[in-house]
Amino acid sequence: MPILTPSQSAPEGSDASETSSFPTDSKGAAKPTNHQDIDVSTSIDTSRSNTVAKITLDVENLNSEIASELSSALVGHVLFLKNQVPFPVMQLSRMPGAKSTPKALKLRTDLMSSFDTLSSHLHTTFNALSTAFALATESSSRPTRLAYLAILVGPSIGSAKTKIMLGLDGLVTKVWGERDDLNEEPEDSDSEDESDDDDSEEDKDDDEEGPELSDTDSDESEASSPLPSRSPSPSPEISPLPAPPSAPKAVRPPNRILAQTLATADHSMSAELGMFDCLFAFGHCSFSNTCLAPTQTHILIRAPRRFTHPSWIPRQNFSSTLDSALREFREEAGDLAAERPPSKSRSKAPKVEGVWVTCRNPGVEFSGEDAVEDEEHEMIWWSWDGKLVGFNDW
Repeated sequence: MPILTPSQSAPEGSDASETSSFPTDSKGAAKPTNHQDIDVSTSIDTSRSNTVAKITLDVENLNSEIASELSSALVGHVLFLKNQVPFPVMQLSRMPGAKSTPKALKLRTDLMSSFDTLSSHLHTTFNALSTAFALATESSSRPTRLAYLAILVGPSIGSAKTKIMLGLDGLVTKVWGERDDLNEEPEDSDSEDESDDDDSEEDKDDDEEGPELSDTDSDESEASSPLPSRSPSPSPEISPLPAPPSAPKAVRPPNRILAQTLATADHSMSAELGMFDCLFAFGHCSFSNTCLAPTQTHILIRAPRRFTHPSWIPRQNFSSTLDSALREFREEAGDLAAERPPSKSRSKAPKVEGVWVTCRNPGVEFSGEDAVEDEEHEMIWWSWDGKLVGFNDW
């Protein structure tokens, strides 16, 4: 499969070797992404498919930070490689707008604002998804789960010209905001209240026992008694500060990885896109060189019906189509060998492309059988309510 080579050169005033962070929304809707430094050893398996890269991260599970940064990074890659923007998304944020036409400047500003909003929404999205999975299972047994994000490029969800999936095998399952030390809190608070009561009683006793001195007596005592010499008191032993909790060793920020395979040796996009460095093996897996006219890009996730987030709309009417694409994606990733349906003659339609990310603690597929109420926890697809509209003028 050919590797897409950017045909445009970098615009004036941009440095291709400079690493940039995600843009900031002027309205404050999105915050800049603070990339974590995570000690990850990565193994990449490209023997199964040339359309799906399978990667194993040396972390216990995939938390919402890793999931959201991987997702936004992949969206930025797709926008460029599917001809929806003339330059990589991170490079667009640094382009001067003086020479752009008003229409081109508006299209670019709208897309960058939407992309920035999506990047901020994804973090809370995966928190909400993790919570939905956790509430459907017993608190004593909450395995990591499989999560899926779909990127569809086309006029509508049903008429998408290309489909790209992101599989997250090992999403942490936890109720958002839940604390592990809730049982210890009441005892601590009671002891604190008792100590406060004791202190207040002692203060009252001191006030009652202390004799009241008149103004004249106090003045005479101050005049007659010499000031005490301020002799240096021995400094108490300064106890060393407790060592901070051991943080993961910083190796590389967790969004540098998608560029290595999707670029040729002559046009490395690692600096412009700022992606993870561990998602693709260079030269083994790449998205197809599909030339698409600028159109809309739709972002969807697969979540239970009880999933709640203000930025996502249920799209159960597309479940059949998207589940079929997901099945093909998992087959290409080598995940459904036992569940593969009888072989059928495949059409020449473009294959589903994507990335499969796993960790040390692989996830368990969520189904209605795991939940108490099947209807509430039925898995359906949800679409992001924002708009990503491509353009080719700059």
